[in-house]
Amino acid sequence: MPVIKKAPGITTRQVKLEEPVNELLEDYAQFIESTADHVVNAVLKKVLSRDPDYRKWRAERHTAPSGIGKT
Repeated sequence: MPVIKKAPGITTRQVKLEEPVNELLEDYAQFIESTADHVVNAVLKKVLSRDPDYRKWRAERHTAPSGIGKT
């Protein structure tokens, strides 16, 4: 088993942000000396992983028999 894991795949997605949110994103990226892409990925992972209702919904959806509850 390798010591270093393979990097995750990267997908390009276009999103529209409210201007104040965009300013916060750019400022935070500068603050941590990183990119806006990195900040968006990290924030989404953290927020979504902490939402208990979403985790429950996702778990139910991924354990449903094939074709049921999936879109």
